[in-house]
Amino acid sequence: MKTKAIFLCICTLLTTQVFSLPAGADTGPKPSIEIKCANLPGSEVYIDLLIDSPPVDDGFTFGKMRQGFEPDKYYDKDKLNKLRNYCEDGWRPALVTGTSAPLWGELRCKVLPDGSVGARFDYFGVPDRFKILMAAEDGSLTVSNVIERKAFNCVVNVDFSKRTARGDGNYDIAVSENNPAAQTAKQFAFTLSSTFIIEGLLLLLFGFSFKLNWKPFIFVNLGTQLVLNLLVAYANFASGTALALLAYLVSEIVILIVETILFIFLLKQHSRWRRALYAVVANIASFIAGFLLLGHVAF
Repeated sequence: MKTKAIFLCICTLLTTQVFSLPAGADTGPKPSIEIKCANLPGSEVYIDLLIDSPPVDDGFTFGKMRQGFEPDKYYDKDKLNKLRNYCEDGWRPALVTGTSAPLWGELRCKVLPDGSVGARFDYFGVPDRFKILMAAEDGSLTVSNVIERKAFNCVVNVDFSKRTARGDGNYDIAVSENNPAAQTAKQFAFTLSSTFIIEGLLLLLFGFSFKLNWKPFIFVNLGTQLVLNLLVAYANFASGTALALLAYLVSEIVILIVETILFIFLLKQHSRWRRALYAVVANIASFIAGFLLLGHVAF
């Protein structure tokens, strides 16, 4: 009875956490674009993504991301207006002019003493095709080439010293996405390690001996996480974010079923119902914790 009571408390706690999560911290994987800049002058820079979709009359913008947030008071008006008025060959700023799906990001970025700065954009409005738009402290604009995002969590390095003058006071800069395979490997390493930690602790909490069960625990999780990450990476590479998210959701459901069946037969000690309950609780816990952390980890 005592053991069943502990299991009931765990399930209740997990369920409560799921339904108490704020809207901005939901548990699913979120595509992201991270921009790492070097050799910037001044103390701050404004960074936005350029997209070539039509303007959205009532889209999601940085001004709607925070309750009571007034962008015209928080941001420099001259830079903000310059970004708002930018439109070249149909390309427009995503954060400033709005997107059809939510896109989270911070427009104003503080430059570190070494001249570096990082900007991150995530959530379901992350574009598959974009340019980078930067407004320097002197008011000049720097525009990158078109980037076709291949990694689910895309990273782009920008060396400000390599920009070239246009002749109108603004600049062009050539950039490219970091190796998508390397990014996928880093994401796999993160999700696998977080899965091992969370599900390993739950394995002990459920009364299983790690010494007796380390082989099925390690190899089942290794196999399922490898398949999950490869499927999401391939779907994103082949067809973009929408298919990657669909592949993730379907894969998670299949993994939950497969791991439950495997752990029922492969784990040693205790009854089959306890093994099944462990598999379900462990998958839900690693799903919640892993991707809550993933949204705040830069790759």
